[in-house]
Amino acid sequence: MDLSRFSMEGRTVIITGGSGGIGLGCAKAFAQAGANVAIVGLPAQSLPPAVAEVESLGVAALGILADVTKSDQVDSMVQQTLDKFGRIDALINVAGGTYSRNPEMPQFARAPLLELSPEDFMMAYDVNVKSAFLVSRTVVPHMKKLGKGAIVNTGSESGELTRKQGGEFSAYGAAKAALHRLTVMMAYQWGPEVRVNCIAPGTIDTPRPGGTVRPELAESAGRTALGRVGTPDDIAGVALFLASDAAAYVNAAVIPVHGGN
Repeated sequence: MDLSRFSMEGRTVIITGGSGGIGLGCAKAFAQAGANVAIVGLPAQSLPPAVAEVESLGVAALGILADVTKSDQVDSMVQQTLDKFGRIDALINVAGGTYSRNPEMPQFARAPLLELSPEDFMMAYDVNVKSAFLVSRTVVPHMKKLGKGAIVNTGSESGELTRKQGGEFSAYGAAKAALHRLTVMMAYQWGPEVRVNCIAPGTIDTPRPGGTVRPELAESAGRTALGRVGTPDDIAGVALFLASDAAAYVNAAVIPVHGGN
């Protein structure tokens, strides 16, 4: 096998939610594979250290402050990337989650369905589904001009599981299930030039605000076949594969990455 197919040398990748957690893990992985990286995130103070860390790996990086639920900010983010690098080869949609870690991002409740307001329910869709839609539709025309491109969405096992889940995942799980289906629709509408796939992570141990307690980590570790929870690197490796030429025949797939849950 030609291992050069895993290389991203000379290419440009946009990573939303790229200044921390899974997003930063992806940014570093793509940099190590030779890609220039546009790191999109909030709050502003999270961007300089992320850019510095990526550039220390020998590639160029650009930090972009943007709320990817806002179409005007998405348009500006894409234009800034083109102005800096001249091309967009891959997009990794990481922005989203069960709740926002950034006070500057919209906050939404984690509650059982009967306790959710319509606004809280739809906010989960804004953060997890609308954001991926807005960024992807803005990037795709530029990928088509290049003749190829790859998009990787970040879903969740909560969008796939049929076993009982806690009420705090009510809106989140529904939104991620929608993102999984949106991935398939994107793939069929934007091919053959643009491949679109989705990763469905299990529980990933990422940095949280000070004082945050995550009792689900021990429970999740005990439930997996591997006996541990995931790390950002576990997701980054799959994202890198899906965006590379090594995955040239992988399309419209939702890939579970949960350690055997």
